[in-house]
Amino acid sequence: MSTQQQHFDYMEKYLVYDIFKYFGNDATLIDHNIKCSTGLDGFMSAVYTVELTMKIAGNTRQELVLVKFMKGSPEFRESGKCYTQFANEVFAYAELLPAYENLLRDSKLNTELVEQFVPRVYCAKFGLIKDLGEARESVLALQHLQPAGFELGPRLTLRLDQLEAMCSLLGPYHALGYALRILQPLVEQRLRQQIVPLPFVFEANVPNIYAVLYRVAFDRFYAFYDRCRDQLLQPQEQRFAEALERLRSKYFEQPVALLERIRTAACDDTQPESHFSTFLHGDFNRNNVLFHENGEGQVDGVRMIDFQELRYSTTAIDLSFFLYMNTPADNRAAIFAKLLRSYHQRMHQTLELLLQRNHDTLSEEQIKQLLSDYSYSRFEQHFARYAFYGVMVCMHFMPWLLGSEADCAQISKLFETDMHGPAFYKLSMDIAGDEANRQIFGIVRHAFEQGYMDSI
Repeated sequence: MSTQQQHFDYMEKYLVYDIFKYFGNDATLIDHNIKCSTGLDGFMSAVYTVELTMKIAGNTRQELVLVKFMKGSPEFRESGKCYTQFANEVFAYAELLPAYENLLRDSKLNTELVEQFVPRVYCAKFGLIKDLGEARESVLALQHLQPAGFELGPRLTLRLDQLEAMCSLLGPYHALGYALRILQPLVEQRLRQQIVPLPFVFEANVPNIYAVLYRVAFDRFYAFYDRCRDQLLQPQEQRFAEALERLRSKYFEQPVALLERIRTAACDDTQPESHFSTFLHGDFNRNNVLFHENGEGQVDGVRMIDFQELRYSTTAIDLSFFLYMNTPADNRAAIFAKLLRSYHQRMHQTLELLLQRNHDTLSEEQIKQLLSDYSYSRFEQHFARYAFYGVMVCMHFMPWLLGSEADCAQISKLFETDMHGPAFYKLSMDIAGDEANRQIFGIVRHAFEQGYMDSI
């Protein structure tokens, strides 16, 4: 495992130059400064800022860069699936997004679309890295967007324009994956094989953080349901009650089996709807999106970060998680369908643009059929079959989001140090109390009303 001193030495010896050379031969490096950014550290990552002062064409320019290294012992990295998550994150920046840029160039289109997905990438490496020790390591250096006016959104409630901006980002991102499979299938297949699988179910002797999280999520949900059933259910909700019992009987013993079924069944190439599977973000949530606002306070730019949960599966995984985790409870019923259509419109428009630019390989009839395959009606039916994924994530994560700052800090510490212990389990059962329980129950009810529990 690499040390903090090794991180500093690596940045001084290699990374500063890697960043600087991006700006070309006319740039002169005047000064640089490297700092720890302890407030941005995650339990799997050590984060630093590198500030370069340069002279370019007679003008002084400062560039702020965010640098992330993997941290933790080899044992922690294995148990927390760090090697998998960091490898896939580097894959997104170093392989996947450049492939999308090449697809746009080959289609005689501007690559600006991909450039607006993420911060500028200066370095993305994973594996055995010189001067970082003998274990696999990860180095990711991205443009720090705070000087350009980008910020994380609010912790709890997003505005409608922020939600729509996230739709306008996710739709084209998925469309490029669809288009790559249609137009450059060999490239798509090669990239697909480079992803390190991140399943939800492992062999019995393999540590599984998902099993821990979703065990307590189901215990908590059904403890609340059994305790408050009479207040929660209306007399006319017998079908809803039956759906909840069906979910309990099929998946209470192993909740992660439902997540794994969604992940694998949706992208089975023998299934007629497998074309709705592609490269996902995997954790498309407000804590992984940066917003830029205009003078009127409306979003006019958005970027996504953190691809560590990247998988290849149905886009319903990204979309259902995003919609259920980020739509406010009191407004969900009014805006959910609108956001679903907004996402699909942006996805379909981008896909159509790419297909129409490739008449040399696709006939008009083929294009028409392909666009029909991705029509809203077919997409909506597919989404309904797999949308409960987002509900599942909310069942475990919503209490963390709604908990007090002190409880969130404590549960994060316990998750890192003793996720199998009684203290983590008890706090996971109690954090945010019945406020969180009722919000989760409202999400489950909404999913049932939309028909998203019919396929369970």
